[in-house]
Amino acid sequence: MIRHEVIIRVKPDLNREVIDRTLRESYDLLIELPGVERVRYGVNNAASYRHAMLVIDLTDEQALHRFGRHPQHARAVRLINRLAESSSVGSFLVRSERR
Repeated sequence: MIRHEVIIRVKPDLNREVIDRTLRESYDLLIELPGVERVRYGVNNAASYRHAMLVIDLTDEQALHRFGRHPQHARAVRLINRLAESSSVGSFLVRSERR
């Protein structure tokens, strides 16, 4: 599984309603893409922090490559960029092991 994570430092002039709506719209664009297993999003509840996150679990690296080229991904990126003062993105190969 590949976990694609986006951490967003939200622009200070945006209210919670706009942030929540934008994250939900991004979710709606991404959840139906081929190879996407799960999409989660949220906003930091600490009043002094202006961060949100979007986490997408994909089946494998090929799904990640298809995901990155999909037009709905590009639309989601544009939505998120409207929120972001800055952002950090990473894609990680996730393995589970039992102890």
